[in-house]
Amino acid sequence: MTIFLFDGTKEGLLSCIFDCYKLKKTPDVVSATPVQASLNDEIFEIKTDIEKAKRVEKFFHGCATKYVLHDVSLALRSGDSKKYTVVFYYLKLAIDNKNTDISRNYADKYVLGFADIIRKITNEVHRMKGMLRFSETVSGFLYAHYEPDNDVTELIIPHFFKRLGKSYPFMIHDTKRNIVGLSNGNETTVFNAGDRRIDVYLTREESEFIELWRTYYDSVNIKERKNLKLMGHYLPKKYWKNLPEKNRDL
Repeated sequence: MTIFLFDGTKEGLLSCIFDCYKLKKTPDVVSATPVQASLNDEIFEIKTDIEKAKRVEKFFHGCATKYVLHDVSLALRSGDSKKYTVVFYYLKLAIDNKNTDISRNYADKYVLGFADIIRKITNEVHRMKGMLRFSETVSGFLYAHYEPDNDVTELIIPHFFKRLGKSYPFMIHDTKRNIVGLSNGNETTVFNAGDRRIDVYLTREESEFIELWRTYYDSVNIKERKNLKLMGHYLPKKYWKNLPEKNRDL
């Protein structure tokens, strides 16, 4: 088995594509983290080379498969552990079929896998636009926390910036990755907080409102007609722990 190891960046992945043809080695696995290898495996550590990446990127401008680079940037936000291998093979397939649009060739497992990654990301973006719950903090901004499967904070923040406008500065916190999206009312920024701890304190009025909302939720919820399966269909259970009406520890 041939393994390519790289730094997990888009430029690094394009460098993998370049070296694939230069070395005449097609990897079975492409990974940004160490892989358990056997004695017979070949491991290549691919260094990110901006010039190589630019040459590969330039090639796709004349490729019949449209929006390759845009779609790859989106796919790299996936939380799927196999995403790098799938994206690599999608890129290679697009190169090897320069004059043919391969984006809908779902008979190919990597095209199908790539489309599935994109679908999961766009579906999650749609869900999060309707799911995020903002609370008022003592610092004067609105705060919402969530744990998405994919790195979508940068994709959803324009929606809330447009919706909340200049009136409400806000923070969106991806607690799984510790990624923070901020709006001061005039502009937005998204950054990785790394190991820094994010402490947020709600106002007394907000805590009272949350309790009021829970009381309302319980009062309108008819026990005999509860349908958890249907609720899970509209919003999977993995997201429920960030909803105040479902998690009483919030």
